[in-house]
Amino acid sequence: MTSYLINKGHRDEAIISMKELDGYIFKPRKNDKYIKVSSVKIVDSDMTDKILTMKFDKSFKRLVALALKVINDDESDDGDIMIALDEVELVREILLNRYQRFLKYDKEQLFLKKLRLIENELRMKQVAIKQKAIYLETLYEREKGRGR
Repeated sequence: MTSYLINKGHRDEAIISMKELDGYIFKPRKNDKYIKVSSVKIVDSDMTDKILTMKFDKSFKRLVALALKVINDDESDDGDIMIALDEVELVREILLNRYQRFLKYDKEQLFLKKLRLIENELRMKQVAIKQKAIYLETLYEREKGRGR
């Protein structure tokens, strides 16, 4: 099935093939109250930027909640931190592979900076956990060597 756009802004009302236009394609939520749409292509760069910003913000808030839970929890271990770091990497890859060509450069750099900050905090927590484990191991070795 081919799709076309009628450009009514021009005097000649030219017909343009939708395949020729470059834009962001997404599938809207299914709702029985409205017209059923299988996919939507957005060609306007400002609208695309706003939609992708909202999508990124939603996944970013979920990632921040996970990272804060891991960072503030005293009982978290290396496995929890690795899961959070994997989520950071997943969001970064989605940003770079799917959204990069649609987002403005400054907004993309802002999102990457936020992801780097979260990753740095998680890495600092990981180092602190490793240092604590080494400290506890040396204490155990000292106590073990003294007793008979």
